Amino acid sequence: MKKHDWKDDAVCLDYDTNLFFEKYEDDETLRPAIDKLCSECPVRKHCFAVGVSQKEWGVWGGVYLENGSISREFSRHRSKAAWAETWQTLTLGD
Repeated sequence: MKKHDWKDDAVCLDYDTNLFFEKYEDDETLRPAIDKLCSECPVRKHCFAVGVSQKEWGVWGGVYLENGSISREFSRHRSKAAWAETWQTLTLGD
């Protein structure tokens, strides 16, 4: 497997990458739609792991990261239940 083959299976493959960076930051109403898109992605767990390990910024695995850490500012729109589901998906199952 090549280093970035997982990206070929990502739901967002043909999307504008700015949706996961500047547009996510600038448009609070867009955030739930991006979260939902990522929640349906088969490589979400791997994507999140890459974002954390490479200290990335932007949405990785459905979570907005700042230097590889979860952003409080860009995560405020999520309820506790949504966070519980997200965290379980990213840490336990696919």
